[in-house]
Amino acid sequence: MVNLADVARQAHVSKMTVSRVLNHPEKVSVEVKTAVMAAIDLIGYQPNRIAKALVNHQNYVIQFLVLEDIDTVEPNYAILLLQLADVLNQKGYTLEISTIITDNDNIDGIIVSGWRQSDIIALEALSVPVVLYGESPIDHDMAYVDVDNRYGVKLATKHLIQTGYQKIIYIGMSVDLPFSNERELGYLDTMANNRRVSKVYNVDNHSHVAEKLIDNIMTQLSENTGVVCATDRIALGVVRALNKQNGVPEQYGVVGFDGVFIDQISSPQLTTIRQPFAQIAQSLVDHLFLQLEHGELGMQRIVPSLIRRDTTRA
Repeated sequence: MVNLADVARQAHVSKMTVSRVLNHPEKVSVEVKTAVMAAIDLIGYQPNRIAKALVNHQNYVIQFLVLEDIDTVEPNYAILLLQLADVLNQKGYTLEISTIITDNDNIDGIIVSGWRQSDIIALEALSVPVVLYGESPIDHDMAYVDVDNRYGVKLATKHLIQTGYQKIIYIGMSVDLPFSNERELGYLDTMANNRRVSKVYNVDNHSHVAEKLIDNIMTQLSENTGVVCATDRIALGVVRALNKQNGVPEQYGVVGFDGVFIDQISSPQLTTIRQPFAQIAQSLVDHLFLQLEHGELGMQRIVPSLIRRDTTRA
């Protein structure tokens, strides 16, 4: 079955550009529009908006579907839930929480977090509009909102370079998902652009696993090393391990990613990349209602920010 990604490949543009041509052609150039429409004609793509996006009744209930392993759920879910509930309340909707993918006649749409590749087929088969929190796989047409993960890790890596750390390593998550891959690419791109040697480790998203990794490789970590971490949870374990050497931030620098709660309880407090959850929640709701009201699939990346605290030099 031909999908949005096939059109994007044929036209040599992104999926977001194809969606923009289909839904907001006034926002793209004539050249891009011509290339995309030619690709659509060539490969025979037909958007099935109504079947995917429209519902025939309203329950004024939106479901937040959490598919994350409960042991690795981040504190950011609580913040995101509060923000989502507030935005939906302003629209006259309520928010319910579920941990199971199932068709439900009593809801109008679903916002999904913590999904894995194996969940995508079941999510696509649902009869109500779905928006993913996290960039969708390239070969599937699903609306999503995500933080710009690659840009965020570029900020973290540049910060460690600019504050004088000589060797910089990356500790990522051992999952094959767009967001984790993008974060690793942000590190690799920045290191290559600055003519630095890269070193990547991947671990489960647990602080004690990250702490054990640092304990195991401590003899390989020279002083003046910076550590970019894929999550604040990983960074918390890294800081604990490095603090055994009393080395943060003068000998070792650490930057996390997320910026919710964990970064403030670490000692010293964690320098991190903060996700703007109020903006993310608003965008998730906006893109869900874009489907409900117009049958359009939207895709958006939101820019995060660097929060400087005590685990890196000033």
